[in-house]
Amino acid sequence: MITALRVVQAVVSLSFLALGALTVIDWLRHREQSRGYLALAFGTLGLTSALGQVNTLTEYRGAAPLEDLTLLLFMTSGYALLLFRDSVIPLSRRIRVGALVLCVAATGLALLVGIPARAGQQTTAIQSAATLALIVVWCACVIEPIARFWAASRRRPAVQRARLRALAAGYAAIVLILLVAGFGGSAATSPLVQWVFEIVAIVAVPLLYVGFAPPQWLRRIWRQREEEQLHDAVYDLVLFSPNRQTLAKRAADWGLRLVGADGIAIVDANREILAIRGIDAESALQLAARAGAGAQPRLLATPGSGRENAIVVPLPLDTGIGAMVVVSGPYTPFFGSDEVGRLRGYAVNITAALDRTRVTERLAAVERTKSQFLNLASHELRSPLGVINGYLSMLEQGSLGQLKESGVRAIEVLKAKTLEMSLLVAQMLDAARLEDGRLGLKRDRLDLRVLAAEAMQVVRPVAGAAHELTLETPADAVMVFGDADRIVTIISNLLENAIKYSPDGGKIQCIVSVADGQARLQVVDHGVGIAAPDLPRLFNRFERIQNQKTGHVTGAGIGLYLSRELARQHGGDIRVESEPGGGSTFTLVLPLAITHSEVPPVPAATAEPEPSAPRLHVLGGEGDADSESRLA
Repeated sequence: MITALRVVQAVVSLSFLALGALTVIDWLRHREQSRGYLALAFGTLGLTSALGQVNTLTEYRGAAPLEDLTLLLFMTSGYALLLFRDSVIPLSRRIRVGALVLCVAATGLALLVGIPARAGQQTTAIQSAATLALIVVWCACVIEPIARFWAASRRRPAVQRARLRALAAGYAAIVLILLVAGFGGSAATSPLVQWVFEIVAIVAVPLLYVGFAPPQWLRRIWRQREEEQLHDAVYDLVLFSPNRQTLAKRAADWGLRLVGADGIAIVDANREILAIRGIDAESALQLAARAGAGAQPRLLATPGSGRENAIVVPLPLDTGIGAMVVVSGPYTPFFGSDEVGRLRGYAVNITAALDRTRVTERLAAVERTKSQFLNLASHELRSPLGVINGYLSMLEQGSLGQLKESGVRAIEVLKAKTLEMSLLVAQMLDAARLEDGRLGLKRDRLDLRVLAAEAMQVVRPVAGAAHELTLETPADAVMVFGDADRIVTIISNLLENAIKYSPDGGKIQCIVSVADGQARLQVVDHGVGIAAPDLPRLFNRFERIQNQKTGHVTGAGIGLYLSRELARQHGGDIRVESEPGGGSTFTLVLPLAITHSEVPPVPAATAEPEPSAPRLHVLGGEGDADSESRLA
């Protein structure tokens, strides 16, 4: 039993010694002040444990310098932990100096009275008092960091919180051993209590180890829940931030959480502060400027601080180098490189999100400018077009004198071009209103047949002599609910588009029908057609499909865009089927309102249809605008 206990004690001592060696190696690799104090605390504690085993095996019959060295190392380990606490969570100068004086005094008294007692010597009262002073001072140096680390772990990042608590728990286990050994009297020397001591010490070793160097798998376990929350936050950050300021404020929240900081500032490439909290603007700009243009995060001291309490992470934006400045407060530890690495990874997301938002804002500004231009241009063009159209009508009627035959033909061309221009201006104005959200709809129950006939009359002057325009309608009314002017605009645009892209003329059919509980209007032409790769771009605003056969076609590329948007505002849509050289079929689909058995009268230009047969209006070349035939 005693032999096994000795073996376990030796293993525990070697474990503490290995732990100290690991922390020293870690400090030699990184050369950070906080790591140096932690290496000093663990290293001296490991040496104390190892030398204590040597003294126990020799029953304190070894050289006195070895015993004194053990005592010095023991007190150094306690004060070193207090210094480590000060490096991450600052102490006042008075407390640091006071703790040092107490440690030196207690150690000097112990050395003076000869602690530990030599073999065969009886412990005197003054030696007992000196031993008690050693334990109390050492525990005071250690208990304060234990309490502070545990308190500081609240609301910290998951890894940081777990590491602080592991350190606190590990040192608490050692304090428990010392207190029981110092005040337990004879009970503390019993084998059972010694076994309990070793079990507690065995637990303390891994706690202290994960406190300063937790493995990656353990870090992943600690922050698994936090990673899920961060993933959702980054998703919202990148996709749902309306502007750069809002994005920066959202990013600042998680920037603080990732490293448990108290202050943060996100600075743009032009030194504009997009978000700031817990730090003054001047300090943030100074730190951002000091970081330079490097790609690596830097640890810097804020103005007036005696320690490196700020992390500055460069943000390589497309307009230049910005920065994220994160600052710790008096009770905010920066704990290891894990959080700094995560902060750097998070900065990549911030950079991408800021660039995306900037591009989005620029696009929105361009869109606003386009809408303003369209609105202004359409308003300014309507007046002169009205004047031109008025004078053309006067010339056509002979109010300004009789024209020759060539002049009459010229007037017809001019009126057609004026109408074409007026349609374009109307499209521009509607597109601008649509973009601004000012396009109101005056909804009413309407017969789609009547609207189609009206649209045919609108585009008739645009058609050439070789174009044959036909309108096919069912016998019963096709009732829809919508704005008459807007639906006429949709149909007119589809017909005008069919005319333009049938440069060789031919039949252009407008077919009104009801299918699958929906009202349908098809515009069928036999023109140049559209290639399959071009179909997805067909309804883009300001985009026109160009090929050798359509080089003559003019327009701004907003007719089809406007038509589909208007159709969707009516709860419908526009579909297209086409193939090169085989013509195109555009289908307007609208929800049905109600169908009456009694048919309202159709436009005056057409005769009342027979109930049993659909009606076909043929609006062809010169002189046949009102001709009519019947389909079997």
